Amino acid sequence: MFLKLSFRTFLFAMPVLFAGCASVQKHNEKRLKPIPVAQLQEDIDYVQNKLIKLHPGSDLYITKEQLAFKFDSIRKVVNKPMTSNEFYTVISPVVASVRQGHMAMMPMSVKLTKEQQKKYKQAGDGPLSQFKFEWENNKLYILKNNSNVKEIKEGTEVLSIKDRKPQEIYAKYKASVTSDGYNTTFLWKYFNKRFTTFLTEEIGFNDSLSFTLKYKDSVYDKMICRKKKDKKENKPLTEKQEERLVTKDIIKKKNKNKRIFGYDEKTKEFSKSLRFIGKDTTVAYLKINDFVDGNFKKAYKVIFDSIKKSGSKTLVMDLRDNPGGRMSEILNLYSYLTPEDFIMTEPAVVTSKTSLWKLGLFPRVPKLAYPFIGAFYPVYMGVSYFKVKKGDDGKYYYHLSASKTQKHNPNHFNGKVYVLINGGSFSASCIISSALKANKDITFVGEETGGDFNGTVAGIMPVLKLPNSEIQWRLGLMHIKPVKQTDVKGHGIYPDKEIIQTIEDKVNKKDPELEWILNDIYK
Repeated sequence: MFLKLSFRTFLFAMPVLFAGCASVQKHNEKRLKPIPVAQLQEDIDYVQNKLIKLHPGSDLYITKEQLAFKFDSIRKVVNKPMTSNEFYTVISPVVASVRQGHMAMMPMSVKLTKEQQKKYKQAGDGPLSQFKFEWENNKLYILKNNSNVKEIKEGTEVLSIKDRKPQEIYAKYKASVTSDGYNTTFLWKYFNKRFTTFLTEEIGFNDSLSFTLKYKDSVYDKMICRKKKDKKENKPLTEKQEERLVTKDIIKKKNKNKRIFGYDEKTKEFSKSLRFIGKDTTVAYLKINDFVDGNFKKAYKVIFDSIKKSGSKTLVMDLRDNPGGRMSEILNLYSYLTPEDFIMTEPAVVTSKTSLWKLGLFPRVPKLAYPFIGAFYPVYMGVSYFKVKKGDDGKYYYHLSASKTQKHNPNHFNGKVYVLINGGSFSASCIISSALKANKDITFVGEETGGDFNGTVAGIMPVLKLPNSEIQWRLGLMHIKPVKQTDVKGHGIYPDKEIIQTIEDKVNKKDPELEWILNDIYK
């Protein structure tokens, strides 16, 4: 845990602390400056060599010969100087052809100085951040409108933003996006998350944007400007408002719940939440947005204690749009869903005894931070070196906690379980779903997951920086495979009952997947 926290601290905090105006200006100038052909060729060699040396699954869905051919092909294409982001559109599709969803490149984005960040913050939310978008059937819709232009209804189609059609953005960047394996359900989910990033790369930062919108048969234009946060006025409280004031103890308990169950201040949602639904409220509905936030041990203890006290015979576990997270958390959760001790994954495959050393950490932090990193890095190197063992098959294996026997929880749930999944169910969500799928009494509802049934390459995921173009590149170093496998190669966990929620369903606050489950329970 210490290593994990230290890594995150230096990864995210240190660049912010030490970044200066000069470095920002230098970064932005380099972003627009054409890079010589020889240097771009060096970056191609760099990516190819790192893939071979560090990534244990580069040939899972593409042969070595096919991948080598792709690298040779772009070497021929790169025959003139290119900017970093022009080069991105050439190199990223080759990386995406490996078909590993955790591995991704991102365009070299514009950086803002502290003064610019302060200015934009004071000016309010940008035009794009005031909407929640949804990409479906090659069209972009507004799912939630937080702007001051209240006549824009949910479900409105976005035809263009600043004269740029969403389909143009998708066409340009879709080759840079991939899922685990051959499934397609994850692709539009990923693009939906990255749409504003890709669009900003094309049009830059704006204080106002012109939108061309379509609602039913009506097409119209709207200008969306930055929106300042509402200032709370210190008006005298009415008698009723005073009665509603919570005590310090209640506030303390509320904050404690936020820490335990994980709370997102932006979405106003808990990472893990439990409620009881159905005709007699005896169906337990557990929504897990991610396996990242909150104190999962305390959270699941409270959750399954509550389920037991309620006498619920049915549990609906919602993993839709859960991108994954901690392996330790899904082990803890699974212990409540099985009556037996278990092993969830095989030992993780790595490329060598030293491949886990390639954190790519030092190039991403200022030199002033090196002494702090150096204090723990040798310890990490020693531990990882001795935990990697060479197998009889010649491959190298790292023994995760999930590849060792885990105890089931005495307070495990014994009733009927339904699991809701979709293309946004990824990574750790798929690992636990693969384990649950082996139980024939568990029913999966929704659509094929975005992650592969048979595992993923993740674990430790350094973010490397290409030497000359400075494109950031994240790749996994561990091939993690669940003990339970399927003969269907390169696809996710399939639902027993396929139901796909549409834009219309979401706008009308309908949940056809959950409705089907409730009907199935009571019939």
